[in-house]
Amino acid sequence: MNIFTSDVLNQLIWSLPPLGFVAVAIIVIVAYSRYKKNELEKRSQIVLSALEKGAGNVPEELLRSLNRPQKSLKERLLGKLLWGIVCGLSGIGFVIVEFFMYDWDRKAFEDDGVLLALGLVLLAVGIAFLIYYNVGKRELSSEIEKEEQRLIK
Repeated sequence: MNIFTSDVLNQLIWSLPPLGFVAVAIIVIVAYSRYKKNELEKRSQIVLSALEKGAGNVPEELLRSLNRPQKSLKERLLGKLLWGIVCGLSGIGFVIVEFFMYDWDRKAFEDDGVLLALGLVLLAVGIAFLIYYNVGKRELSSEIEKEEQRLIK
């Protein structure tokens, strides 16, 4: 029995990439959680050392400088616009590629329409982000103006 033609080896080879993706995802999640934990511990040590040195009440400016600045409503909405454009154009690109890969003689897709399905899903996600952006811009326009006025002062 040749080991290179066995079904077990073939199944093992085809199961390695999905296992690799799962392993990478787990490593990224663990690394990010450790990073956030270390960041929180550093902030806590700074505040404790300020209290030990007799600062009494920790100044608001110190606490504000330790926290990352929050994104404004406008920045968050622009992020949704960005992802809407990226996903939508990627979806359109996949649909176009699939169109060029269509086998007109057999009246079938060469890859069973995988790129078409992926393109349509990305296009739908992109449209959802664009709708979210437009509704958010319309509904939150007064809050965005107030936030901009507060930042200008």
